Amino acid sequence: MKFSVINFIIMYRNPIGLALCLCLILTVIISIIYDRASKNKFITLCSLFVEKFGARPVEVLIYQDGGLFFSFMRDAFFIKALYFKENSFHTRGMNNEQIRFIKELPNQYTNWLRVKVRLSIVGIILLFMMLSVFYLPEFI
Repeated sequence: MKFSVINFIIMYRNPIGLALCLCLILTVIISIIYDRASKNKFITLCSLFVEKFGARPVEVLIYQDGGLFFSFMRDAFFIKALYFKENSFHTRGMNNEQIRFIKELPNQYTNWLRVKVRLSIVGIILLFMMLSVFYLPEFI
């Protein structure tokens, strides 16, 4: 039998899956703790936005008291403005002046959003890796 990565994954599927699952659980716990810790930074960002434009964005108002499950949706307005260009598909319907304002804010006000996005990406990657360890070898 020739040694390959697929054979290694098949032989050690359960320990690899368990390690990935534990990493995923740890990432989720860190994300929850970070979300709670960044609540004040969200309030600061919203107050800066209100000072400039007079009100919070509608997307923020809808999800601001949604709790843990809607915390990413609450921040989605700011995340979209931070990561995507003006007049792009993702920022359609958003005011370009608001997008420029969020992009031009100092990093101290927006770094927490970048960390939150990166934690989410790591969690998604770990989830797909864990699922692929269990289900991909069956298809090969």
